[in-house]
Amino acid sequence: MCKVSWCNDYSRRWKNGKPMSLCSTHVQYKDICINAININRPHLMYKVEMFAQGKHQCEQCNFDPVVAYPNLHLRAQASLLDVDHINSNIKHTVEGEHPDNYQLLCKHCHIVKSHLEGDYIAKVNRK
Repeated sequence: MCKVSWCNDYSRRWKNGKPMSLCSTHVQYKDICINAININRPHLMYKVEMFAQGKHQCEQCNFDPVVAYPNLHLRAQASLLDVDHINSNIKHTVEGEHPDNYQLLCKHCHIVKSHLEGDYIAKVNRK
């Protein structure tokens, strides 16, 4: 099965006679963003999936780096958006590392949201 936590694709890819850990869809994405194949950071794969689907706008203010900077390389455009955990309290859980808990935000919106939610404060010190 594919190692991307929300993918249920059981198809196997083979390389040099050995099974690969990503399905045929997700193995293509590693060429777009090499960091996206880090299974410990599934939110990066979400960003790549959104860009591949043509969804590259901030979900808060609608900033679109592809429109704003059309001559910039795709990786640089993608770096202008962050994947935010909508509910940061469930990060690193099965439910928290699922596309339903992700949203693309521009750097500004992500900083403001994180500040308003107190994400910069260690969880043990939050009230």
